[in-house]
Amino acid sequence: MNLRWLCLCGFVLLTGQVSSAAIATILAGGETALPADTPSGRLDTAGEFSFVGALAISNGSVNYRGSAVALSSEWVLTAGHNADLNDDGLPDAGWSGTFHLPGYGSFGVARAYTPPSFTGFANPSVNDDLALLHLAVPLPVGMSFPTLGAAGIGDVITLVGFGRSGYGSYGYTTSASLTDRRFGSNVIDSFRLDDEGSGRAEVFLYDFDAPATTGQPGGSLGNDVETIIGPGDSGGAALRQKADGSWELVGINTFTEGYGGRFGDTGGGVLVDPYKDWILQTTGIPEPACVEMLMLTLLVFILRRHHR
Repeated sequence: MNLRWLCLCGFVLLTGQVSSAAIATILAGGETALPADTPSGRLDTAGEFSFVGALAISNGSVNYRGSAVALSSEWVLTAGHNADLNDDGLPDAGWSGTFHLPGYGSFGVARAYTPPSFTGFANPSVNDDLALLHLAVPLPVGMSFPTLGAAGIGDVITLVGFGRSGYGSYGYTTSASLTDRRFGSNVIDSFRLDDEGSGRAEVFLYDFDAPATTGQPGGSLGNDVETIIGPGDSGGAALRQKADGSWELVGINTFTEGYGGRFGDTGGGVLVDPYKDWILQTTGIPEPACVEMLMLTLLVFILRRHHR
């Protein structure tokens, strides 16, 4: 039988009753394939993605884990369903969250916001599944953050999160964590359009190719590179590296479809570019061009004062 299921990967149940939603990590490749790979081999030990953290989430009765991306010292972006456990499109009453950033500490969330167009996970679509979290205490000074960017079909993206891991050969073998940040890559294969009918792309998808397809058109990026997300990775980053080596956030990881983290499954998430106006208006974070203009204006002002 051809089993196909939609996986809500932001939640890993810690206590209480099992969620009615299916749960969906950065997986390793084949256990016996080459180049050799293991879940521990996917750990971000150098802190390259220090702006991606883990979320400890509670709705007052049960606790879950997810992932999230810091956009500034005060704002974090994650999956909408991480803040909306009852899938009605709004942050839950009684919801609380803590943003855990290895090496920096833990930071409470003061308030969560979801886009006006979000109606709940797969209720009826996976579109618009984003949430902004305003931290109660700012992150430490000196941290770097990704810029917001757009992505296209064929782009290589790096997926980062704190969820479960395992092998593409047979699925999950580890638990989600508040400390183990993993990463891997894939290629955007297709988009799904705006469910409100604007015609713009809002959802990205990729497939988890087996290592035997490495080097083939549309095949694996390599046994120790290709990955897919899973339980606890929802809200984590889909990143694209720019020519200068810096990272831009192009999407938020939110779902998988298939057999549970095995080769042949499909993963995906929500593109951030269509929601850029909502993100900037809600957070007040200036765009890079605005920052550069502000700095230029300040420099001109200083020079003028100096030459008076």
